[in-house]
Amino acid sequence: MVRTAENTASEEQLKELLLHEERKSERYANYVRLLLTFLYFAVAFSIRGELPAHSFNAIILASLINLCYGIFVYFKLQSANPPNWIKYPSVSIDILLLSIVIYSFGTYRTFKTEAFLLYYLWIGLSTLRFSPMLTLASGLLSIGAYLGIIGLALHGQSIELGTITEGFVSERVSSVNIVLKLVFLSAFVVLSVYIAMVFRVIASKALTKQLLQVRNDELNTTLDKLRETQKQLAQKNRDLATLSEIDALTQLYNRRKIDQIIEEHLMETTHLSFPLAMMLLDIDRFKHYNDRYGHQAGDDVIRTVAQVLTKSARGNDSIGRWGGEEFIIICRDTNSETALTIAERLRQAIEEAPFKIDEKVTCSFGVTSYIVGDNADSMLKRADDALYRSKQQGRNRISRQ
Repeated sequence: MVRTAENTASEEQLKELLLHEERKSERYANYVRLLLTFLYFAVAFSIRGELPAHSFNAIILASLINLCYGIFVYFKLQSANPPNWIKYPSVSIDILLLSIVIYSFGTYRTFKTEAFLLYYLWIGLSTLRFSPMLTLASGLLSIGAYLGIIGLALHGQSIELGTITEGFVSERVSSVNIVLKLVFLSAFVVLSVYIAMVFRVIASKALTKQLLQVRNDELNTTLDKLRETQKQLAQKNRDLATLSEIDALTQLYNRRKIDQIIEEHLMETTHLSFPLAMMLLDIDRFKHYNDRYGHQAGDDVIRTVAQVLTKSARGNDSIGRWGGEEFIIICRDTNSETALTIAERLRQAIEEAPFKIDEKVTCSFGVTSYIVGDNADSMLKRADDALYRSKQQGRNRISRQ
């Protein structure tokens, strides 16, 4: 199977998350270490009278070492990137110091009281890191430490092996008792390694699920941003399309769009025999308004004429700005007589409209209708010629050609 870069990245992220969880578990284990250190102190001082001086001193020394190490681990784990290997010396020191304390409390008691159960506690603590290797190391070290205590005790003749039926307070310890403890301790090690493996699998699944959820959230966020970006792009495209078709000053169709509309209507007229009319109109004496009142006033005149045309024309008429002060109207499904009526209504509306300048504003019109064989240029030329005749005949009038 080919390993993709994404799968490798996922495994690395999972390892980082597992490592983070192990460090959290190490903190909890360290809190237990510090708590038991204070317990060592308390027990040592509570039975000081029963302990030999060297045993008491050994317990205090081991407890101080454990306390110092616990403080060291505490601050080490507070760093931004604590070392991963710290769990191995931690388990080793814990079990070795625990063995010293147990041995110092009294050798014969070590094998016949609940002090032995502390080994189970430290092996169990190692499973919290859900590291099978660490748990196995902890178990083997506990077994080795226990055998070491037995060896020291036998060598120092502080105990001698007897039978399992001997009394609790006897200094003779049953060899069967020792063997049974080793068997149970070994079985517990195997169980703990299995539990650590299960913990790791559970943690891996939980972290993988968490990782997938985070990725899904990130993906949803990215998709939301992408959708928003697409909406913005679509709106910008619409704005650009509008800008490419609309004249900025008048908000009417620009010449490019009007050319397109003329071609579409001519095609429709040619194939379906619909009537088509066209009119050009020009603001009379516009240069005079510009020279007398300024270009801003001239722009206001153009805008006002555009507004009047928009308000007074029919809904299916296409109105555009053809040039500086010149406008064009394409009248679909309109014959010559109707076009003249529309032109007259528009002429009167402009003449009666209020303008910001102190003069009346009028427009001259040139009207034409479709003739079989016409194209855009031929119709425009006839409308322009008619407009020119209106200008020549005194302005503010309509001519047809």
